[in-house]
Amino acid sequence: MDIKKFKDFYKNKKILITGHTGFKGTWLCLFLDYCGAKIIGYSLRPNPQDNYLFYKSVNLKNVKSFYGNILNKKKLLLIIKKNKPDLIFHLAAQSLVIKSYLYPKLTFETNVIGTSNILEACKKQKKLRSIIIATSDKCYLNLEKKKSFSENSELGGNDPYSASKAMSERLVKIYFDRIYKKTTIGLATVRAGNVIGGGDFSENRIIPDIIKHITKKKKLLIRNPKSYRPWQHVFDVLSGYLNLGVKLSRNYKKFSGPYNFGPKYKKNYTVINLVHKFLKKLIGENYKIVYSKKDLLESNYLDINSNKSRSKLQWRGKYSSSKMIEKSIDWYKVFINNPKKIEKYSKEQILEYFSDL
Repeated sequence: MDIKKFKDFYKNKKILITGHTGFKGTWLCLFLDYCGAKIIGYSLRPNPQDNYLFYKSVNLKNVKSFYGNILNKKKLLLIIKKNKPDLIFHLAAQSLVIKSYLYPKLTFETNVIGTSNILEACKKQKKLRSIIIATSDKCYLNLEKKKSFSENSELGGNDPYSASKAMSERLVKIYFDRIYKKTTIGLATVRAGNVIGGGDFSENRIIPDIIKHITKKKKLLIRNPKSYRPWQHVFDVLSGYLNLGVKLSRNYKKFSGPYNFGPKYKKNYTVINLVHKFLKKLIGENYKIVYSKKDLLESNYLDINSNKSRSKLQWRGKYSSSKMIEKSIDWYKVFINNPKKIEKYSKEQILEYFSDL
């Protein structure tokens, strides 16, 4: 779907984004702002040390922001009732595997109870047309059999984060079958692969760790160098979310349900492959990697099948593996060397992405 069709649909529509100050949330705000949407954001009050660096730097004046916890059901319901969104993208989550081991209770509360709060708050909203809930490619039961997971694969989880996302998926299915089938509100979940791109400053994520290694002279610690992941650029993922938003709002009966969004290319792209390619293009040959001892359980092999999204939504990822690295590096170079230009450059990257879709 090209940018004109996105603009035609999203212009002047009220879109609520939870987790709007995060990595994907900020880019989604930029996409929708370009399309002329009326954006309402709901997030925790930002910490200047995390992804708020990105949100703050792109100066999203047209976003109507509210700050609070997704666990505050009363406040969430009040915001939804007051603003009457046409469509909701629920991105707010505890999204880090390592943090889930440190704070399992917080992880389950945020990812499961937070999702329940959204579903409860929205079930009687007459103006609302669609809800899209972001879970994770890690929601599947991974027995390390090097299989590609489809939307019908068994759900599960071997760590608190993965388990919480599997539980969120089950929760959405229960609400859909018992409640939302009786409404005119479309309900879908989106399970994206490992997303990279400019603007990510999260803790314990591979690209932000590389940037901190370069800018702050921190050691680059790699936990699982041989782990395989379905890497893809954030723009490819968000174009899928936006595409689904259009179709779900127009035909909620046909398009409700779960969707995978992952790369089509089949290449053994391990963590260390990605690190070497990124560092070589960013700073040349002179770099040193330290391998940390693996003390937390994480899956070694993860891949998802996105045939449903390609056939049913006519979605396709645009960027190749080399292109996603190149575009990510380009963004960070501008941010490091001339941060005042990052707002303009971020918008230019969006326009370039859509120029020949």
